[in-house]
Amino acid sequence: MPFSLGVPILLKSLRPKDYSETPRTLGEHLKKRRRELGLLQREAAERMEIDTWTYLNWEKDKTLPVAARFRPVLTFLGYDPTPAPNTLAERLRASRRTSGVTFSQVAQYLGWDEGSLTRYLSGEWRLSSERAAALERVLGMGWRVAADIRKLPRRPRR
Repeated sequence: MPFSLGVPILLKSLRPKDYSETPRTLGEHLKKRRRELGLLQREAAERMEIDTWTYLNWEKDKTLPVAARFRPVLTFLGYDPTPAPNTLAERLRASRRTSGVTFSQVAQYLGWDEGSLTRYLSGEWRLSSERAAALERVLGMGWRVAADIRKLPRRPRR
């Protein structure tokens, strides 16, 4: 008889992971990292120096951080979870994510208005060779130019 009466038996099993081993969305990346570190959502938000509700919305993929506010995500994860950029617009967005600058600050640094920069990036307007070179310099300098750009005033979002 394998079981004796009156003897307590404790059965243990591993809990299934509640996150994907191959995350595809930002929320899945955040949840996987948080679980690996053994943190509560509140603690992950504190580490990222953001509001708890903001973190919850990011982890549940309800909202995404704007590019200029993406640096805490990169620091927390230790890598950039977004796909490699292909277009000029994607390259600028990736550069803004890592450097923490706004779209308007980039336009202001280049001496362009935001509408012109938007039209160049969308392909609606063709970039002259001088403007293309200026934009490539900004993209190529990355962190070095970001410090200068961050000194520019932020314009309020509309």
